Amino acid sequence: MIFRCVLAGLVLGAGSWGLHAQSPSASLKLGDELERAIYLYEGEANLEEAAHVLEAILEESSLVDSIAAEAKYRLALVYLDQGKRALGMKVLNDLVELYPSESKWVAEAKQVLPKDFVPELTPWADGERTHYDWVLPSGDVIGRSFSTIYSYDWEGRALWRKETRFLLNGHRATVVEFEKDTFETAYSMMSLADAGVTRAWYAEDGLSAKVEYTKSGAERSFDFPSRVYDNEQAVDLLRQLPIEVGYSMSKKIFVTFSGMPVDINFEVVSIEEMDTALGRVECYEVLIDMHVQKQTVYFTADERRILVKMVAGGVEGVLSKLETVDVDQEIGYANREHAWEVSIPGEWGAVEQPKGNDDNEQMVWLADPLVRGKYLAVSELNSAWKSDKELNVGSLIEKGGRNVARHFKGYVLDEAWGRSLTVSGMEGRLSRFSNPEDEAADTVYLYSFVGDAKHYIFQAIIPVDEVEEMLPVFEKIVLSLRIDS
Repeated sequence: MIFRCVLAGLVLGAGSWGLHAQSPSASLKLGDELERAIYLYEGEANLEEAAHVLEAILEESSLVDSIAAEAKYRLALVYLDQGKRALGMKVLNDLVELYPSESKWVAEAKQVLPKDFVPELTPWADGERTHYDWVLPSGDVIGRSFSTIYSYDWEGRALWRKETRFLLNGHRATVVEFEKDTFETAYSMMSLADAGVTRAWYAEDGLSAKVEYTKSGAERSFDFPSRVYDNEQAVDLLRQLPIEVGYSMSKKIFVTFSGMPVDINFEVVSIEEMDTALGRVECYEVLIDMHVQKQTVYFTADERRILVKMVAGGVEGVLSKLETVDVDQEIGYANREHAWEVSIPGEWGAVEQPKGNDDNEQMVWLADPLVRGKYLAVSELNSAWKSDKELNVGSLIEKGGRNVARHFKGYVLDEAWGRSLTVSGMEGRLSRFSNPEDEAADTVYLYSFVGDAKHYIFQAIIPVDEVEEMLPVFEKIVLSLRIDS
């Protein structure tokens, strides 16, 4: 989704655990070390040294289960007293998973662990779409995103499908599908314009996943000791939390691109009124603790549970608009500054460029949900035309060609290809630019029109294997252009 819990290279001090038998002398020595750690913790309140001793015990290559389980439990308590809540909960979860036969310590761990959270609510509406601005502390908007959740049927399975499209440091899309009744993850996808697609299919019990990396052609299978949820579903789980200050829970979240299942802790830390795009509303704040990083998210504390703000690494994602769409029907986009509009597929979104738009020029990304190309609409006042050549379709194509050559090395206009079109009473032309030295490179298409007051360029950058399907979709958008004179 929308807000990624990005995790990579997580290394815990507890190291690895063996289950082999120990010699009596080794066992006695470790038992003595365990007693010393208990004294350091309970007798001297020396948390740092107690943690050091317990971590050293757990690094032993051969460790009997009883000592390992107790050492983990006591190390978790030390971490909690040190304020390392996420790490402490991680160690307790490991104890429960790795040593189920050590009933005493498993029971003690479960007394400390948050009660198991079972998602039950469905606060979102079918077709709910949320738009976000991504903002620096300076107030500058550096990118935008939108997310749509809707009903989806796959081979008789009733699912929710959520598609999130980012125009932030490039083009990215994510998809997650999960069961309507149990909310268990079924499928996820992440698409980067330049890095390919990663897809994951989850077993119905949530204990395994098959991941496909299309860029490399590799496939990997992962097994998990307990049910996992896909990283892209994390925000939807948080919309289902009990709105109680102090409520916390831990879930095992799987990050497909890193292949890591990670226990992440979530805690409701406050309820407060906030000024939002929905007005001034009461919101609940959730702290996301990922061991190596903390993030904060805010949701409306009403039946909708709308995500209104995300804070991570000095960047904030702020809700700018909430709407409901029918993904099976066309929707309209209207540019108010330049008084034009187009119709786009319901799954697509129109995202105005956060920088550079002014009275003279408007740039709008027409974003398909899966990054099957990059599509842009530009309108400019004729009075702002800066060229010694007279403004006409030919000179507009020349200008577009220079822009293409500046951004795509080796691209040239295909002189033998193209055709004329008429839109809203304006004569125009479709042109194609490609790299003759690289047949696998993306193809650039320009639709150029000159009107009485403004001129327009619709640009499509499409992978060669997507042209046959996606160019007609984009052309239909172009031909829907309506101008308010």
